[in-house]
Amino acid sequence: MYSVRKILRIGLFAATTFVVAAAFGTFSSDVASADGHHYKERNAAMKSLGGNMKKLGGAVAGGNAADAEAAAKAISAVAAKMPALFKDKEIPAESRAKPGIWDNMADFNAKAAALGAAADKVAASAAGGTMGSDPKAVVGSIGATCGACHKVYRGPKA
Repeated sequence: MYSVRKILRIGLFAATTFVVAAAFGTFSSDVASADGHHYKERNAAMKSLGGNMKKLGGAVAGGNAADAEAAAKAISAVAAKMPALFKDKEIPAESRAKPGIWDNMADFNAKAAALGAAADKVAASAAGGTMGSDPKAVVGSIGATCGACHKVYRGPKA
């Protein structure tokens, strides 16, 4: 028969096991911040910008306004998330983010807003049939905002 003391001991052991398992499941090797954002999520978002820029260029070159609009809207969506993705200062060794982002967050957020506005303009021109057919010009109109941010806030490849 189990005594109260033995039942409490089993319960304490189970609770401790749960807490330890939850801790190892929650804190992984990627840098976790207080509000749940992770460096890997931020990095994936930045890579998606590059991928959508390529999709945009291909769509413009192929004359596919619908695909160009979709790529531009995807870029705008990431731009809207950037302030939240960079809210907490997380700079793992493999990151190219410079500390200046967090030293001048207002400027960084303004650059993210400029990226979103440029992408929205391209999406609207694609939807309206006035996008143009020169991939360099269309992609460049967004790319200039990327470059403005990268020059200040992104370091060189390691």
